[in-house]
Amino acid sequence: MDKNLKIYLEEIDHYLILKEGKKEVLEEIESHILEKTEKNFGKISEENIQKTINLFGSAKEVAEKYLDGFQIISPSYKKYLFRYTWILFAIHYCLKIISYTFNLAFNFSPFGLSIKITGLMQLLSEALATWIYSFGIVALILYLITQSEKEINLIWPQFVVSKFKIKTLPLNAPSRLKIGIIAGLLIISLIIYFKFNTLFFMTVNLHQTPEPLFATAFSQFMSLLVIGLIFFELICSIMPYFFKTYWINLINNCVYLIVAVFLLNNPFKEIFINPSLDVLKPIGSWILIGIIVIVVFDLFKALISMVRTEKQ
Repeated sequence: MDKNLKIYLEEIDHYLILKEGKKEVLEEIESHILEKTEKNFGKISEENIQKTINLFGSAKEVAEKYLDGFQIISPSYKKYLFRYTWILFAIHYCLKIISYTFNLAFNFSPFGLSIKITGLMQLLSEALATWIYSFGIVALILYLITQSEKEINLIWPQFVVSKFKIKTLPLNAPSRLKIGIIAGLLIISLIIYFKFNTLFFMTVNLHQTPEPLFATAFSQFMSLLVIGLIFFELICSIMPYFFKTYWINLINNCVYLIVAVFLLNNPFKEIFINPSLDVLKPIGSWILIGIIVIVVFDLFKALISMVRTEKQ
């Protein structure tokens, strides 16, 4: 076989993704090239074969002509790709949050998967990698199902949605009343903080300086955190004027989730000014756990709403 023709067929073979009949296709292409060379140039030579190859086009273009109708992932399954990616991502990342919060490790021996998160930066940095990993797993499964050529009905988990009566979150116009209330809270919080250096008080007396509830470092940290969250909530309430998307809900919930997990996993040594109030620390932990559960559920609802919108 001519050297140039051999190299050309090898390149086509690289792009030709066929389960059966690849050898026959390559033989057919070789035959077409030789016939066309003889017809156009009258003689089969290395130079003439190269001219014919140039007329045929790139190896990738030729291979694509023989891949008409071949699907890596069936069109009927493509709509499930991102749905199940988000579900798998939510489960996987929730396990990482639990690992970080409660200092636990998860080992899934059959899959060689181990989850152990030791720091907040590790938790945040692995978000994108976790999504890509989830996408890859779902894509691989859908590819294998497509190539099996079996009729498999993939269902959206309606039993979960129906069981908990999860409704699609409305993408309504932003509420001016809500924005006004949040803006008012932000202004009041800033005034109180700049005057007293805290937002938390044990007693409030109009005739004397109020007594702070928390120790200085913790009080300042929590006050600034609350002010920051109010400002963040104000931004999220204004954003729908410019962008109507569920990404706002997702980002909002993710921020609250990260803050709650951080506070739960990083307790300050000194919280209350009065040591007798330290008995309230476990209550604070349980409140944070309750917030995490609520935020995770809201995050799930936002994901459901996003997927339903893409489905329509």
